[in-house]
Amino acid sequence: MGLVSLPGMMTGQILAGANPIDAIRYQIVIIFAQAAGVAIATMGIVMLAFLVLFNRDHQLADVLHKLD
Repeated sequence: MGLVSLPGMMTGQILAGANPIDAIRYQIVIIFAQAAGVAIATMGIVMLAFLVLFNRDHQLADVLHKLD
């Protein structure tokens, strides 16, 4: 997502005759939705990794011995 990028949905709307301002607004909503999805997924992975890698005393767990 750069300054010169023309995302597909926005370009399609403009070529179909939609108001360019509306097309840009829709594209901004989509970009923010993608960023929110990535942020939520990242936080979920970090929280799950924390549960696996640390014990109740917040010490690094010995995960390698659990795999044997």
